[in-house]
Amino acid sequence: MRPGPRLLLLAVAAALAAASSALLLALGLPLLARRALDAQRFGLLVGLSALAVLGLGAVLLPRLVARPLERLFAAASSLGPQGPGQLPPLGDGELSLSRAAVAFERVAGALAEERARLAAKVDELTAANRALAEARESLLRSEKLATVGRLAAGLAHEVGNPLGAIAGYAEVARTRLPAGGPPELAEAVERIAGAAARIDRTVRELLDFARPAAPALLPIDLAAPLQAALRLARVQARFREVEVALELPPGLPRVRADEHQLSQVFLNLLLNAGDAVGGAGRVTVRARAGSGAVEVEVEDSGPGIPAADLPRIFDPFFTTKEPGQGTGLGLAICHGILTAMGGEIAASSPPGRGARFTLRLPAAC
Repeated sequence: MRPGPRLLLLAVAAALAAASSALLLALGLPLLARRALDAQRFGLLVGLSALAVLGLGAVLLPRLVARPLERLFAAASSLGPQGPGQLPPLGDGELSLSRAAVAFERVAGALAEERARLAAKVDELTAANRALAEARESLLRSEKLATVGRLAAGLAHEVGNPLGAIAGYAEVARTRLPAGGPPELAEAVERIAGAAARIDRTVRELLDFARPAAPALLPIDLAAPLQAALRLARVQARFREVEVALELPPGLPRVRADEHQLSQVFLNLLLNAGDAVGGAGRVTVRARAGSGAVEVEVEDSGPGIPAADLPRIFDPFFTTKEPGQGTGLGLAICHGILTAMGGEIAASSPPGRGARFTLRLPAAC
């Protein structure tokens, strides 16, 4: 066993005392040679200075250096043995300062490893919390959709019959209006017929939402339902001044979906985008192949969706349009269609870039 830190520090103190004595001798010998100093007194001065340096070193160095080194050694030893390629071993046969360097490396390495483990654990917990929050939101949405679906089915049944009667009587009244009669009467009949048609459209959407048809899943080319939806959208007056940019890369995999229902989803998203840009703007539809899926983005150049509305955008009867401009069922129906086909739909609104809807469709094997 080699000497420990305290004995080494005492040796350092003795070396400092010897160095101070040598320095005094080097300065005093020329004076002694010229008899400018008394030899006995000079020798006493050299001895006292050496003793003073030795005493101070013996007291201060163990307190200021040895104790911290011993604590560092203890902390490093408590880390336990490490495998090859990890923390360096803390040997007993090394000089104390070398051992101190190794001990510091062990402590620093252990702290770095612990920090890395903690960061990995934090990332794992963050991902778990995110997945739990998404699962909770999905469960709440499913419960809400189921409740609204049952309500919608009953409401559509109760409203459907009297609504058919109203529409029928309005048509009878329209055919029996006298020629040259009061224009107010004809206008009232037209308003009744228009309101009945609007209610009928809402009832049909309710039925589609409450009892969606089972999708006929087949391998299809994504461009087919997209082009069909685009043709239907372009005949709408609110969409005629909208510029549509299609970015479909060649060789895009076929998707497993119901072509008619997927066309309905695209049509709803295109018309919503046309409303968002006010009938004059740009809508971009881009697609890309992913891992076992195809992602489609429908992005408009409108004002976007407020961040507070994004979590509710797929809720039934929630709409950001003006009263009377929408029922709030379109996106809820799109969400149900995509879910039934094994796909996903999500909404985002990057700052300054309008609204973006991302569809993820399973690729056909």
